[in-house]
Amino acid sequence: MSKYAFAAAGGPARANGVGVRGAVDPLVQGALVELFAAHDVPVAPSPRSPAQLRSAVPEVSVMVAFSPTIGGELSGKLTLSLSSALLELMLARSSQDTSVKLDWARELASQLMGRIKNRFLPFGVRLGIGRLLLVDSQQLEASLKAASNVRVYIGRSLRGEVLVTLQGTPEEHTLTYVGMPPALEGSAIWF
Repeated sequence: MSKYAFAAAGGPARANGVGVRGAVDPLVQGALVELFAAHDVPVAPSPRSPAQLRSAVPEVSVMVAFSPTIGGELSGKLTLSLSSALLELMLARSSQDTSVKLDWARELASQLMGRIKNRFLPFGVRLGIGRLLLVDSQQLEASLKAASNVRVYIGRSLRGEVLVTLQGTPEEHTLTYVGMPPALEGSAIWF
């Protein structure tokens, strides 16, 4: 085995158990871009900066609770916030009913969490996903300004910003690239 194994996050990971630095940011940003691209909406991620928030939280926000291990305590949180205009663009061919928009926002948050969960698998991390809740964007903004351990990711689209926050993932220094778990033919792969 070589001294380095290739990490899915775009950089080398030491095979001797030393953690992978810089893995979480491209993992989350890649999942965000991929999610919206699957729905024909281009999103350009901004580099994550040390500043918590640079602008107001978009008006529709969904929170997903998760645990760092399957069956563990739901100590992590992912939020996805986007504008009503972006939701309307994505639902242009369907109902403009408010409840449909909110259901679509919850579905997008669920898909994003699933993509992030899958991207953690090569590092031996199996996240457990909890409930999805609509959250008040103003309360989310206030809590983000007060929090110190939140990763904030912003993506730009033609119809406004997409904001993703993440708390409770394993620390990057604890991640070790182990490869994808093998899938047996006919078996289900849970995300």
